[in-house]
Amino acid sequence: MNDEYLSIGFRNVDRTENQTAYVTCLNFLNSLPYFKEYKLRTYELLQLERGMTVLEAGCGLGDDAFRIAEQIIPGGKVVAFDASAVMIAKARSNERSINLPVEFQTGDIRKLPFPDHSFSRCRVDRVLQHIPQPETAVFELVRVLEPYGILLAYDNDWGTFSIASESHDITCLLTRFWANSFTNSQIGRDLRELFIDSDLSDIKIYPSTCILTDFEKADKVYNLRETVRRAAADNIISQDQGYRWIEELITRTREGCFKTSLTACTVVGRKYP
Repeated sequence: MNDEYLSIGFRNVDRTENQTAYVTCLNFLNSLPYFKEYKLRTYELLQLERGMTVLEAGCGLGDDAFRIAEQIIPGGKVVAFDASAVMIAKARSNERSINLPVEFQTGDIRKLPFPDHSFSRCRVDRVLQHIPQPETAVFELVRVLEPYGILLAYDNDWGTFSIASESHDITCLLTRFWANSFTNSQIGRDLRELFIDSDLSDIKIYPSTCILTDFEKADKVYNLRETVRRAAADNIISQDQGYRWIEELITRTREGCFKTSLTACTVVGRKYP
């Protein structure tokens, strides 16, 4: 995974050298309790019912699309949409796609190939942090919503990312380096404004915080070693400073005092005629 920088590569998985790294990352995230919990909460907030047509925008490996499909059958359908042909192929190959009403399609979320009012619900999860012009994507998602339909977006606020360390200055440099590598590093805090600008109503915000207490798990999620390597290559820190920082975090795990923290927001809004 260290050949890839996840914050950058998810912008265009199909053009990365090691596409398996992104599949591995998504599978790992899906295994973590925090991710399971917030995803279940998003399904509840969507107020899913049988017979609905739902757009999962940025479906990745399709896990959310499959879970949503289970809640809207019989009579419902999920369109699983993603910019990556690699991700769509992986999702299609999942055995759950055989018996569930899920259709797969590639394309640009900022230019959705669907007529107005096509979906009862739209969901976008950790996608807007990666794409330019996220406001265009939100506008498109609202456009394809039926009247009284619900849009739900979940995304990170990388301005809240923190790592417990005695090396405060080095930690600030590295967390900022990682955060700034995202296209929209503070999209989590901007979602409400984007919803308002897209004329959604009944907007509600549900913040949640992911805390990890193991260095190796955090490295898989936040590319800590690769961040050190890249920051040293850019002369943000020295190689020695990076090495000592990593060693401190590994020691903290061993002593039971390692911690990373990141706050994200789930934002829900309804479209009125």
